[in-house]
Amino acid sequence: MSKRIPFLFFIILIVSTMPFPQAEALGIGPPSFALNLQMDGSNSTTFYITSDGLEGQLIVGMEDLPFRVDPPRINMSKNDMNMPVELTFYGNETLEPGVYEGKLTFLAYTGGFVAVGIKIRAKINLLDESQEMDYIPYVMGGAVIAALVSAVIWRALVSFKR
Repeated sequence: MSKRIPFLFFIILIVSTMPFPQAEALGIGPPSFALNLQMDGSNSTTFYITSDGLEGQLIVGMEDLPFRVDPPRINMSKNDMNMPVELTFYGNETLEPGVYEGKLTFLAYTGGFVAVGIKIRAKINLLDESQEMDYIPYVMGGAVIAALVSAVIWRALVSFKR
């Protein structure tokens, strides 16, 4: 038994001194959003993108949301840290006024393939001409702060591991 202790100590020492693998990461915040949108108009909202090790394009798409969004592609570099990106949503006059819920998708396209994807919950209140653009209480302002704080913590952990 006493011969195994130095061997186990040696194994633990080797494993503990091994470098951590480089993790490529993508963070997008806030994790959900709400937006008022006129049927014949547009409205914008800002997202924050953190890219650690990923370089390429983000392809923006939608699930279960019958609207158009610009820009459809966003360029990202390896060291983007809380880069603000403004997305503009355009109304659809063929739809009935009401609340539409779905997901906004971001696919990180790097080196000829999709490396990672992120989905963000969306709630879009489509209004006709007679309705006013009021504030939606569903908007989570604290979620933006939480996303930024988590991105900073993630960046600090990845930097610390290097």
